[in-house]
Amino acid sequence: MIESLYNKKVVCPVCQKKIEITRVRSRHCIASSRDSDFCVYYQGPNPIFYEAWVCGNCGYAAHSDDFENISYKDTKIVKENITANWKPRDFTGERDVDGAIEAFKLVLYNLCKINANPIEFAKVCLRIAWFYRIKEDIREMEFLEYALKYYTKTYETQSFPIGKLDQYTCMYMIAELCRRLEKFDDALVWFNRVISSQEARRNKMLIENAREQYRIMKEQMDKPK
Repeated sequence: MIESLYNKKVVCPVCQKKIEITRVRSRHCIASSRDSDFCVYYQGPNPIFYEAWVCGNCGYAAHSDDFENISYKDTKIVKENITANWKPRDFTGERDVDGAIEAFKLVLYNLCKINANPIEFAKVCLRIAWFYRIKEDIREMEFLEYALKYYTKTYETQSFPIGKLDQYTCMYMIAELCRRLEKFDDALVWFNRVISSQEARRNKMLIENAREQYRIMKEQMDKPK
């Protein structure tokens, strides 16, 4: 294994077996740039590739933030619907963009089986879209659509904050995903909601991002078709 990576031992909450997951050493996580939907690019290994934790023994997979947060009911669902047809595999070691897509799609498959909260779907679909962007693959747009669907559902049905996500960042994400998908009328509504919110103005960086993306969107709208 390359020097920038290391394995960490954890216990799978579904099969109760000790497994290893691979992570990037923090000193090697050097960001070089960031897109307007928070996709971060790195000089070395991309730590986002390793955020999907997969148990090679039973097939349970989840985002690293949520790996241990599975109910007894959902462990039974995973065992019955995934483990029963699973062939043991090793997901440790260096992971390229295709390996990241594979791992995150396993997370998505698990989320579908356990009927997870919309924010979990949004987070995973957004990352898969980023990976397709890195590959310059048109399937990025498909997963941006999914991410938009679930961020919107999150805003409409969930109470904030959800972990680190507040309602104004969620509103910004909906606006920016609409812009990227050229749903300009919808983007206009959501950007205006963010920019006009007194509460959102406490987050100066978010407001600056919203104003800049609003400006870019207006330029897109004014371009002759």
